[in-house]
Amino acid sequence: MCAQSLGHTFAAMFRFEHPYFLNLLWAVPVLLPILIGYIWWRKRALARLATPASSAQVLPGWSAGRFWFKNALFLIALALLALAWANPQRGAKQQTVMQQSADVFIALDISRSMLAEDVAPSRLDLAKSFVRKLIRALEGERIGLIFFAGDAFLQMPLSTDYAAADMFVASATPDLITAQGTAIPAAVDLASEHFDPDPGSGRALILVTDGENHESDATDRVAQAYSDGIITFAVGAGTAGGGPIPLGFADENGRYLRDDGGEIVRSRMDETQLKKLASAGGGAAYLVSQDEAAIRAIRREVGRLEKRATEVRSFSEFESYFQWFLLPALLLLVLETWFSWRKKSVVLALLCMLGPALSAQSAHKLLREGDKRYERGNYADAEQAYRRAGEKKPDDPKSAYNTGNALYKQGNYPDAEKQFEHAAQKSNEPALQADALHNLGNTYLLQQKYPEAIQAYENSLRRRPADPETKANLQLAKKKWQQEQQKKQEQQNQQNQQNQQNNDPNQKQENPPQKPDQPQQGDSPQQPANGQQQEEPTTPDQQQKMTREQARRLLETAVSPEDRRNAKKYREQEPGKHQVQPKKNW
Repeated sequence: MCAQSLGHTFAAMFRFEHPYFLNLLWAVPVLLPILIGYIWWRKRALARLATPASSAQVLPGWSAGRFWFKNALFLIALALLALAWANPQRGAKQQTVMQQSADVFIALDISRSMLAEDVAPSRLDLAKSFVRKLIRALEGERIGLIFFAGDAFLQMPLSTDYAAADMFVASATPDLITAQGTAIPAAVDLASEHFDPDPGSGRALILVTDGENHESDATDRVAQAYSDGIITFAVGAGTAGGGPIPLGFADENGRYLRDDGGEIVRSRMDETQLKKLASAGGGAAYLVSQDEAAIRAIRREVGRLEKRATEVRSFSEFESYFQWFLLPALLLLVLETWFSWRKKSVVLALLCMLGPALSAQSAHKLLREGDKRYERGNYADAEQAYRRAGEKKPDDPKSAYNTGNALYKQGNYPDAEKQFEHAAQKSNEPALQADALHNLGNTYLLQQKYPEAIQAYENSLRRRPADPETKANLQLAKKKWQQEQQKKQEQQNQQNQQNQQNNDPNQKQENPPQKPDQPQQGDSPQQPANGQQQEEPTTPDQQQKMTREQARRLLETAVSPEDRRNAKKYREQEPGKHQVQPKKNW
């Protein structure tokens, strides 16, 4: 287990930014036989033109050793260029992200009956392809792996290491377990033991098997698991007609498994048993042959399960090492041209192919340049650098996010708003989405767009529920919005009262006459010159109608000290203080 953990850590730290360029490595074994065929064809052509003794006079200066040396340089340079274009990267900074996920165990049947070829290329190969696609579809959930045959064992506990899960499934064979058979109850029991004992999220078990259960209590075990909160889905591999089980080698009785009587054993998928298992487990039954339709259905059902917050560690910044391969490749190509002028066109074509890779790296350099200017407080120049990086890679959300930060610092909130919206839409990383939506809420808040700010903060909290700064800003936006609504309501009431007074000119005549030294009802008491509040006797009518100042003081005495402290805390929150620094992902 220690070696496996070390391997997972290395896989998380090291990656290729553009792995599809690694397919160019296939050009090396493809070109090698072409070169050998060319030499063979050339010898035959020379044999028809001249004798071996006079061939040197027909083609003076040609050397077979120089030919192979020149082409070896070219093939090595091509391999190095493929690695440079793929851009190997190493994780430089690790971050922790909270994500909402359910717990899912995938139990894969690796018994010998899964080698049957009633479906091409075999049941096991088709099931492995199905499970690998399913793992990619379930990204975001915690996934564990169980392999079973006559017994079951835990291949991988619940984890978000999808690359490791894919690797384990790709290498699954019946040789991993000695006890043969199809012990479905053992797989169900093992999954029940390794789910969290006190879960806060939904739990699901996906059985991928041919359904040839050799145990009688499989349905009861699945029903018991369902009573414990585990939903079971069954995915069948094979056909009802079935097929023989290949042994992988020939013997005197043939290449298929035979029973004691010498008859070929024919394995059949038990679809009825699979439906019973799914029904007892509260799930549904599917077939491997349904492929994408079954995967979408399972993903939809798992998506309905209850989620809980889990902590995921991932590398947010990576260092590129393409230059260690690009420079030697260019030197080898230059050296190769010294041996033959015919390869110059090839060299120029390869240099032209470097354009996209060099453009991507120049965008990376511009982002670094913008970071330096941003840290020095030169936000205008940082904005220009970020914008040029965005022109190099228009779909890069980090360029838009950093441009928004620079505009925010300059007080250009409308343009910053557009950049943060673009970054949140283009990014697939929950952490970057949360930061972009948080800063988008800040721009709305400073522009007094309170409903939009509330929506942006709530969307940010959906990506990162535990962020205290976003929660504080959300409360501030809600308070501002409430105050604005109250102000509008008061203005509307005053307007209505004024309109009512204008429509009723006899209203003042109906009021009883007042004493000269007594203020009119509804007016504020007169203030003495020294600023002290003058105390006067209160009439019954004045007790029923208080002034706005009296109402404010009454509310202040009615609010608890703790509420006043919380209100002060929200008043002191400034969106600018929550401005996060740009986060990079190299």
